[in-house]
Amino acid sequence: MLREVVLGLFGGKRKVSRLNVAVCQDVTTITVAGIERDQNGAAKLQFAKRELCSSAEERSQALGLLLQGENTQKQKAVAVLPVNAYQLTQVEMADLPEEELRDAARWQISERIDYPPDEAVVDLYAVPPFAGEKRPQTYVVSAQERLLRERLEALAANDLATEVIDIPEFALRNVCDLYKDDDRGVALLLLLEKRGVLVIVRDGVLYLVRWLNTGMEDLTPYAEGNLEALSEQLDSIVLEIQRSFDYCESSFHLPLVSRLLVAQTQLEIPAVINYLNDYLSTKVSAFDFADIMTVPEGSEQVELNQYLFAIGGALRQENNDASAN
Repeated sequence: MLREVVLGLFGGKRKVSRLNVAVCQDVTTITVAGIERDQNGAAKLQFAKRELCSSAEERSQALGLLLQGENTQKQKAVAVLPVNAYQLTQVEMADLPEEELRDAARWQISERIDYPPDEAVVDLYAVPPFAGEKRPQTYVVSAQERLLRERLEALAANDLATEVIDIPEFALRNVCDLYKDDDRGVALLLLLEKRGVLVIVRDGVLYLVRWLNTGMEDLTPYAEGNLEALSEQLDSIVLEIQRSFDYCESSFHLPLVSRLLVAQTQLEIPAVINYLNDYLSTKVSAFDFADIMTVPEGSEQVELNQYLFAIGGALRQENNDASAN
């Protein structure tokens, strides 16, 4: 994703290594993760960390502190954009030569962005129907070049060779790809502090992304047993998830996924899993790295869930581009 000229400005020569580093710079935090793969491609999480930073000036220093002792100099890196730094827009694309697609996409989104379109760095990806003869749905990812430069400068200052700029939705897709035994694909619901995000993935294709208005702060006040109030909060989640499943079936002819994985942050509330299991038409289970990836000894799953965007970015492989143009 987002691999135009910006990368050429900051991506230095990297050393050959199985370690892949991802950095996600949000408004108030910076998160890093490092994934190493063995000769068989099995993933091992080497580190996942977070540091608070209140300004762009602090990002480079904070990143340096996070990377101390991790031997990341000149390693290949993925920059995962925070959710407020890009736009994801569905567009109708004509049959154009590949070299004209980005310019056409930039023109289509020109009235939907709040900066001049010639400052937009764009990339496209298409979601083909799982079955049937419908045309693929095409999406444009766009970001202002100035914001990309600011974030890439922090990586370059810490001797990381940025290869890809990615977005959280595709980072979660990479996490879902670890579930190889789920032959019908999986859905992943990540519950952040103030909101949630649902992705539906099969065979490496990201079919759907839906952002929810319900987050952990809406659920934790009722975690100690007020099941009626908790159920009221969960009803809206159930509705959004079921609508998403129905949409994938009608738009892509996608059969129901094998299961829904729920990644809670801050606190693990078992009632959330139980309630969703009761009211959704697929199996629901808590997200857990235990059977799919080696993690550092003593790691707490709830804490790792807070780093999923960075971990997913570090899981990226070249064949992850299968759904992008």
